[in-house]
Amino acid sequence: MKLFKGKLVACLGLLFCGIVSADPWSGNATINTLYPTTDGLTFMTSYVNTELSLCDGGKRFKIAKTHPNYDVMVSTMISAFMSGKEISFNIESGQQPSCAPAINRFLLSK
Repeated sequence: MKLFKGKLVACLGLLFCGIVSADPWSGNATINTLYPTTDGLTFMTSYVNTELSLCDGGKRFKIAKTHPNYDVMVSTMISAFMSGKEISFNIESGQQPSCAPAINRFLLSK
């Protein structure tokens, strides 16, 4: 019985940590604007998150130039924008609200 209680507590702890540290996903969104800046590629979408993005009505995000996969992410983002594909992106966790919070990955939709 003690083993079961220990496993239950461990599972609940892992579940709680997963919920608390979950990075927000945008859901499918269109890319409305792209513009490169000195610190990365900034983009605006149809997705709104006014809790993290403080500019352009919560629609501004960026791919930080420091991202380890920056070149691939930017070229894929430009391709998605040019072809009108929707994206679903993941906002980096632990960020304070800013003008353009950084994303760490995204998915393209057909």
